[in-house]
Amino acid sequence: MKRIFVYILATLCVLSETTAQVDSLNIKQMEAAKVMKPVSWNANRAWHSFNLAVPVAAVGFALMPADHATRDAVVERWDNDGINCRVDDYVQYLPVATQVAMVLGGMEGRSKNRWNALVADAMAAAMMAAVVNGMKYSIDRERPNGGSGSFPSGHTATAFMGATLLAHEYGHRSVWIPIAGYTVASGVGVMRILNNKHYVSDVFIGAAIGVLTAELGYWASDAIFNNRKTYKAKGLRLHRICNTVYKN
Repeated sequence: MKRIFVYILATLCVLSETTAQVDSLNIKQMEAAKVMKPVSWNANRAWHSFNLAVPVAAVGFALMPADHATRDAVVERWDNDGINCRVDDYVQYLPVATQVAMVLGGMEGRSKNRWNALVADAMAAAMMAAVVNGMKYSIDRERPNGGSGSFPSGHTATAFMGATLLAHEYGHRSVWIPIAGYTVASGVGVMRILNNKHYVSDVFIGAAIGVLTAELGYWASDAIFNNRKTYKAKGLRLHRICNTVYKN
């Protein structure tokens, strides 16, 4: 059973923290080289926004056959309530709360101004809530512990949305900022499984929704504030992560 959770945590961390490291390093390298170029406002940017979320969602769907095996392992080790720890109910908000606090505190980020960042947060949160709740009530999948509304994990979506917002706004300052955010988000996902509140697939799909809505939130906010330099080059987009890691 320990191996199962190690694999889950490792997968979440690899998908998220490699994003954080490469994104931050690419920004610093390109700033030093002074080759910043605004990204064209076309369908390509929308496609780029899907390039990280889609693989994470694909992993979630691929893991669906293992859902009940994981649930059985949790129940066997503990009981129907899992480890019965509610810390994830609060920690899910830590990444976005950190980003908002840094923005309101006046720390300079990538956005044109603080309203650019706050509007991105609000739009991402609204989209995330609409997608998650819409899917929960329409699909109404039974939770591992017998409750309703299992698919997808709203806690995980909230945590990964916040981690992505934090990474986009302040990832250029230090690679440890997005690493910390995604580590917390990954921990929330694992806690949802250990608490027997969600299946593995619920967590991965929730993570994908969180990442995607954060991307789209910034995309929409940049359009409103005409901030075409937020993502200064195509090499900084999250969809480049997998290709960069693969080539290296």
